[in-house]
Amino acid sequence: MADPMMLRRRGRVTILGAALCVVTAAAPALAGGGEVLSPTEQPKGYSLAEIAEATAAFNTSGTNGRSEATEPPVPFQILYTSATNPSNTFLVQPGTQLYVPVVLVDDSAPILGDFPDVNDPEAVSDYYFNPEQLGAEFIEIVVDGEVTSLEPEYAVGAETPGLPSGGDLYTVAAVFLSPLSPGTHTVTIRMRFTGAALAEIGGVFEDEETYTVIVR
Repeated sequence: MADPMMLRRRGRVTILGAALCVVTAAAPALAGGGEVLSPTEQPKGYSLAEIAEATAAFNTSGTNGRSEATEPPVPFQILYTSATNPSNTFLVQPGTQLYVPVVLVDDSAPILGDFPDVNDPEAVSDYYFNPEQLGAEFIEIVVDGEVTSLEPEYAVGAETPGLPSGGDLYTVAAVFLSPLSPGTHTVTIRMRFTGAALAEIGGVFEDEETYTVIVR
């Protein structure tokens, strides 16, 4: 289990943070911040599709390829698993916005189901949520105990030739969060998929990962 992000990655259904990691030692966070932005909002000029394109190579590079030194030059703190940060703890300055990839899929072989046209937002959403495809029962993000279920519009795609995984097309369900208040916070991602396209890996995929974000 050298690379938690790649656990159960058959068919290139890549779950960010595929090893269960519940952080219980965090101090209570101060109230405020961490709201999940609408999928149509463009913080700092980035749409969800544009940030997906900008971060695809980083997110598909595996835990050994992801580190503070290799983060792409985007104006957000990305939450991710990394061999250099086994505690999943991020220290950020006040006012920092977060970008949180929850689950991603690229087109490297073998492909589960019918991989969508990444330039068609409805096709990407259908790929994630249609029971005949990946069949998401839920994709959720939990910020300091506040649960938000991601709607299909949070799944986006981009053309990304030459990914570390071998793919050229990339999709991801992800969110932007508003800046967190000073203090210690937890951000949990969790999901469950039961679509027909998962038959070759047992028909069900579910997972959870928790990050600690310290704002000071």
